[in-house]
Amino acid sequence: MSLLENLILYCKDQFYEYGDCRHCNHPSGECSGSCLNCSEEVNFHKAGGRIDYDCQKFLYYYVCRYSFKYCSEIMYALEQIDCCKYPVYNILSVGCGGAPDLMAFEETGLAGGKKIFYKGYDVNGYWTPIHETISQYATSTNNINMEFINRNIFDVLAQGKPAVRHYNVIVLEYLLSHFSFDNRKYLADVLFSQLIKVVLSNRLDNSPFLFIINDIDHDSVRSLFDILRSKLHNEGYQFFLRKVHFKHREFDYQDGSVPYPSCKNKFRIPDELKDEFNCAINCTSAQLIVEVQ
Repeated sequence: MSLLENLILYCKDQFYEYGDCRHCNHPSGECSGSCLNCSEEVNFHKAGGRIDYDCQKFLYYYVCRYSFKYCSEIMYALEQIDCCKYPVYNILSVGCGGAPDLMAFEETGLAGGKKIFYKGYDVNGYWTPIHETISQYATSTNNINMEFINRNIFDVLAQGKPAVRHYNVIVLEYLLSHFSFDNRKYLADVLFSQLIKVVLSNRLDNSPFLFIINDIDHDSVRSLFDILRSKLHNEGYQFFLRKVHFKHREFDYQDGSVPYPSCKNKFRIPDELKDEFNCAINCTSAQLIVEVQ
């Protein structure tokens, strides 16, 4: 059983154990009883609705709803690079959530005989039981070592200390869009600067360095991609860059992005899961894939 299958099974069982929404802390003071409604409220910033993933039952629902999609999107991104050039995969995942990026490395077979070290940062403490389940799974494998840190990545990077681990992969999955709209550009600017200074500068030897940003296909996020490119250029790094998207576009946004030939989910999702959790089927994100030489 893969990590994805294992985690879906766990979260589905935990979701049912919660029963009704008696544990809910909906900001309105009264939950509708529908995790789908809460999901739409968070995604579309509905006034008076839930604004964050701050309900345990909701997170179990969230994993079941989105893991297939998010994992698929990262799998598509990994197909864009020559993974043979990477001796190991030391992955720093910022805003890791349920670790769909780690699932993607496993599902694509990239692990093979190569070792994976995965460190996921997420400030949301509601992820803890899910992270513990993922960690338990990792102990049953021969090639995955991992660690989850429940801290704000800005606080960690602001210390300015070189990363103890030599990484060669950084993943930001649906993180930029979770920043408040008013501060999004500023926070992205600070984050990219710190990641370059603290992590990239202490990179793994004899390996390319891979950035994957996977997020909503919206101008408020796509416009941030060039901040990373500019900073890498200004620091003198040589890199290959690719912008890709899944959704059909009625016109060219002139952002340099090219479409994937397919937006098809990589997995065959059981009908009972699709019905119960309204699983997101098609891939819809915009991506920035940067490989630093």
